[in-house]
Amino acid sequence: MAGTRYFANRTITSQGYALMFGVLLFLFCQLGYAGWLEEVKPPTLPAKIELSDLDQVSYNLSEAKGKVVLINFWASWCPPCIEEMPSLIRLAELMKMDDLQVLAVNVNENRNRVARIASKLGFNFPVLLDVDRSVTKDWRIKVYPSSFLIDKQGVLRFKAIGPVEWDSEESISQVNRLLSESYP
Repeated sequence: MAGTRYFANRTITSQGYALMFGVLLFLFCQLGYAGWLEEVKPPTLPAKIELSDLDQVSYNLSEAKGKVVLINFWASWCPPCIEEMPSLIRLAELMKMDDLQVLAVNVNENRNRVARIASKLGFNFPVLLDVDRSVTKDWRIKVYPSSFLIDKQGVLRFKAIGPVEWDSEESISQVNRLLSESYP
């Protein structure tokens, strides 16, 4: 009986840790945690992105030179991703006359589901589909949302792990910093 009780307590302890981790993760996401833009040092060349959007138009990141590109990896099942999207939409609207290209890379979801979510939220930028997660793996994405700012030269300059308030003064300042840089 004592051996059984020890085994049961050990199992409950492992499950307890898993439950505690899950609750903490849920609270972490629900408390409005916001990621921040972290400068990539040294600036590096990003991994490739060659994906199609919801209308099956192909996008190749290498063709975006001369523009600042904000890439956001997200999924519809991720509450922080969905909570972040309105600020990303507002940023894209605010910067629509500038050389900023926002790309939302959806990870491993059905085209119809993604189209419904994008329509419901009012996306005003391309939604690329990484159906086989190959781009997500190349970019080494472990947390959703994850975002990256690439300068006009095609160099990765900032990254954000977790949701960001994209229309905040700090975020707009960093985007404007890259937009103000010259491109040959």
